[in-house]
This record gives sequence, C-alpha cells and structure tokens, in this order.
Amino acid sequence: MYAKVSIIAIVLGCCAGCGGESEGGAARGEGDRAAAEVAVARTERVEEDWARELRRAIEFGPLVRARELWEEHSAELGLESEVLLARLLTAEGKDFEAQKAIERARRAAPGDVRVPGTASEMHSAHARTESALEELKRAHELGGAAAEVHRARGIHLLSRFGRAGEGLRHLESARAADPSVPFVERAMAQAHLLLAKEHMGANRMVAAQRSVERSLDLDPQEFETRRLLSDVLLARKRVEDALTVLEELYAEGHAIVEELASMEKRAALVKLLRGEREEALGLFCRAREHGLGRAELGSGAQILADAALAEIAQGEEMYATGDLDEARRHFERAVELEPEILAGHNHLGVVCYRLGDDAAAIRHWGLVWEVALEEKLTLPGPVEIHLAQAMLRAGEPEAAKAVLRESLQAFPNGAHAEAVRTSLRE
Repeated sequence: MYAKVSIIAIVLGCCAGCGGESEGGAARGEGDRAAAEVAVARTERVEEDWARELRRAIEFGPLVRARELWEEHSAELGLESEVLLARLLTAEGKDFEAQKAIERARRAAPGDVRVPGTASEMHSAHARTESALEELKRAHELGGAAAEVHRARGIHLLSRFGRAGEGLRHLESARAADPSVPFVERAMAQAHLLLAKEHMGANRMVAAQRSVERSLDLDPQEFETRRLLSDVLLARKRVEDALTVLEELYAEGHAIVEELASMEKRAALVKLLRGEREEALGLFCRAREHGLGRAELGSGAQILADAALAEIAQGEEMYATGDLDEARRHFERAVELEPEILAGHNHLGVVCYRLGDDAAAIRHWGLVWEVALEEKLTLPGPVEIHLAQAMLRAGEPEAAKAVLRESLQAFPNGAHAEAVRTSLRE
C-alpha cells in the first residue's frame, strides 16, 4: 500500500481558491488563513533555558537529566509535552510506552505536525518503514514544507541504505526553514558519518576525513565517529594521529584494547623507520601490555629482547665498576623491555640486595625461583639461597626456611642441594 506513496515528490505549497472574488472564495481564503494561524500556534515551542536543555539532553544525553527536566516542567510544555516524552522513552528503549505517548499527543492535538513527524522518526529508528512513510505522509498533509517534515523525511532517508546524501539535504532544509528546530544536530552528525563510510568504501579518503570531521563538529563525543576517524587517519598513513584518537577513547573507558594494541605496534614500526628507537621500544612495550603476544608483535618481540640483552650487558659493566645505582637502572630497564628474561631479574636481585633494598631483591629473586620451580630449571647460581638470605635480613625467617625446604623437595640431588642443606642447618 505505502510503496505507492512518493515521498520524493513533496509539494511545498499550493494556492487553491486564490483566483476569485466570490463570497465563497473569500470565505475559503479566511478559512485558509485561520488554519495557517492554528498550525503556527501548534508548532510554537517553549524556549526557556530549561526547555532547550531538556531537548538537548534527550538528543545527546544524559537521559537521567532529561527525565528530571521533563518531570519537573511537563505541565509547562503544553502540546509538546507528550511529544518530548515519546522521544525520551524511545531513547530509554521503551518503544511501546513511546507509541502510547504519541497517541495521547495525537488525540490532544490532531493537527500538530510535530506528532506524525516525531512518530515517523520513531518508526524509522526501529526500521518500521511502512509505518514511517504513513506518518510522514500525515506530517506533510499537516505541515507541507515545515521544518519538522523535512527533518522527519531526512531521518527516514538515513535509515535507508545509500540515501545519506538525500537525508542530509532534507535535514539542512529543516534547519533553513527553522534555524532553531530541535533534534537536527545529531541526525546531521549521523548523516555525515554515513557519508564518511561511503567515501571510505570508494577509497575517497580525503572526502571521508572531511565528512568525519563535520560529523564531529556536530557531535564531538560520538564513539563510532571517533573510531572511524582513527581508521581514516590510518588509511591516510597518519598512524600517530590515529593512535592519539584511540588512546583518547581507551582513556575514556571504551573497550578498544585490541585495536589500540595493534595501532601501537604500527606506530612503533613507523618510529623505528624514523630512527626514533626509544619511542618505538615504548610503543612495543605498551602493545604487549595491551595484549599482543610474541606472535602478534612479530619482529617487535625480537627487537625488545635484543634491547633487553643490551641493557643487561651495560648493567654488568656498571656493576663491575662498582656503580650499583647505574647498574640497577640498566637492569630495571631490561626487565621492563622483556619481563620474562630471568637474567635481568637475577642481576636486579643481586644489585638490590647489595643496595639494601630487601623487598625488591625478594621480589626479583622470588620471580626467578618461581619460574625455576614451575619449569624444573637448573639455575646457574643458588638463587633460592640468595632469596632466603634476603628474607632473613627482612625479618622473615620462616619464609626463608620454607624456600630452602621447597628447594630440597624439588631438587633433592640438584647442583645446589648441599649448599641448601648447609643453609638450613645454620
């Protein structure tokens, strides 16, 4: 039935009955003017500050604030009260209650163009195409070229694949007809977002970025648009800018850790090509912290391991000269670059113990010892004895004995078994 309705050919105006001077013609003219005055009255909006805040909260959130404002001022909104309630209920995910609000509004003001206009938008949001078109036809019959009609038609077109450009033009017409018409900004932002996706699909990256930026001008906090901006920037080889966008989203609590880690790896490779080695190492570390394993890091994993071994070598040189603080700095950097390198933790345990930092020595030697037990490793030095000595000095004699007994149980005939027994007897 509704497939025959041509919403493209909307008549913008008419002049029926304007050619005669008869009594009937004059009467019809007076009737038309009266109807027009009624229509204008029915589309007036409350323009108090609280009313503008209410509409914007419905459109962009927070919905809690929108609900508070509506409940406080609903009686002051007049005919718009139920229409705004319908929008609020739709935003809250209460579609059935929203439709009931629309029907209450329709009974109260059957000639108000905002009612079918809002109903059409609600149906479009739920992909109820025929119902949306029916309400759109009603809105046109009531409002002709009114801003609300253009808005409703624009939003309906946005729900149809490939019609974003047409939808945007109608939204712009709504704003031209009434610069203060509400509930247009977010729709226009979505239109630009859809156009950006179309441009990306056609590999028009400059146009895609322009559309994304226009969308963000209207709705700067929209998550999907900001994530798409990152994709566009990456496609334009602006990896660091793309990473900045994802870092901001992640800092705000969005679940994009996998995307972030992948982008950090890409940015690290770019830094390496530029010779910015330290920045690259930091990005590889962050990518690993955000979930990339050795296989996903690829060459980055080996780069981190080689850098860690270089730090250990420098730390050993500093240790040999007696510069324990500098040695510690190199060993700490080594385990930061490659947390699983046992030599780094062992050297760090030695330096920390000599510096009197028993807690740190216990932490690093303890990690080496845990790995040795779990993997049945034969260590080149008696780490368990060193660990027990650090525990004793830290005032933990029972913990020290437990480590030594654990060693004998795991390695009763190990290379350090006799030394462990001697330590237990002392």
